[in-house]
Amino acid sequence: MGTFRLTVPGRLDRIREITGLVGEAARQAGFDSRSAYACELAVGEACENIIKHGYQTEDRGDIRVSIASLPGELTIELVDSAPPFNPAHAPDTRDWTPEDPPVGGLGLLIIHRVMDQVQYLRRRGHNILRLVKHLPPEAV
Repeated sequence: MGTFRLTVPGRLDRIREITGLVGEAARQAGFDSRSAYACELAVGEACENIIKHGYQTEDRGDIRVSIASLPGELTIELVDSAPPFNPAHAPDTRDWTPEDPPVGGLGLLIIHRVMDQVQYLRRRGHNILRLVKHLPPEAV
């Protein structure tokens, strides 16, 4: 159990640094490689969305990452100062097919599919995306 914190400039070439920390924290918390990768994938998608859609370009702001390992779960918070964006108001992409793919929005779909909880908050001029992954019962 533990807490990890990292602040990086909102740059695409820094996403790997964030996902690497997330993967390491997940493995230390007892997650298998598949679940750790799911956390990395979700965080990578979220960071790319922050940079491309929130800041709309690189170097417009930072991404603060907090990772808390509690018994049976990993909680990851991504904080940015981009304009407000509530993922709940994004177009629904749950029923897409390869023959009729949506224009955008698959990153959010991936995040929701691989994480157990996804919560968005707006507080004091910051977007906060909270992602939670539970350990499988057999791993606890």
